[in-house]
Amino acid sequence: MRSSVLHPDFFTSRYSMKNLLLLTSLVLLSATSLKAQLKKTLHTTYEVPETTSTLVFNIFEDDSYDIISWAGNAIMTETNIRVYFTSKAVFDFLLEQGRYDFLAQAQGDSLMLTNKDMVRRIIKAEETETVEKVHSRIFIPDAFQEVAPGVWRRELEEEEEKGREQLEREKINVSEKLKEAVKPATDSTGRKENG
Repeated sequence: MRSSVLHPDFFTSRYSMKNLLLLTSLVLLSATSLKAQLKKTLHTTYEVPETTSTLVFNIFEDDSYDIISWAGNAIMTETNIRVYFTSKAVFDFLLEQGRYDFLAQAQGDSLMLTNKDMVRRIIKAEETETVEKVHSRIFIPDAFQEVAPGVWRRELEEEEEKGREQLEREKINVSEKLKEAVKPATDSTGRKENG
């Protein structure tokens, strides 16, 4: 008759060690799959109209972001998304629905960049709440300077003034001889004729 108590040699036998190793691997694999990190980086560009003098950023409160000046004339966003405690199918669905996308809205001389989903309802999978970590790097034209948190401005008047100065300078450099040559001639009746 066999005893239900394990024999001391059970843990040292070759067959049992393989089973124990397999069981340990499965437990570790299932534990790490629950905590697996799903990640994605999204890149998007937005044109900045020439008449835009102000950029306003309205970013979801739980997201972090950096605004970086660059030599380009458009806005580019690089959004790094990390999601924990969910399946790949759910993650793909969130991406497809545009949960982490931005919208650019022009209003007069302002351009507002805002998250498409400003609510972001909580997602649960098997009683476990999904954790989302989103960080964006927003590249803006270097002509814009920060004037308040989330508000950047560029001076359009400076370019217009520079153009006016150039026209004034061109008027000044005209010689008297050239002015006389361009001056319309007058005939005997007092009418001006262009030569």
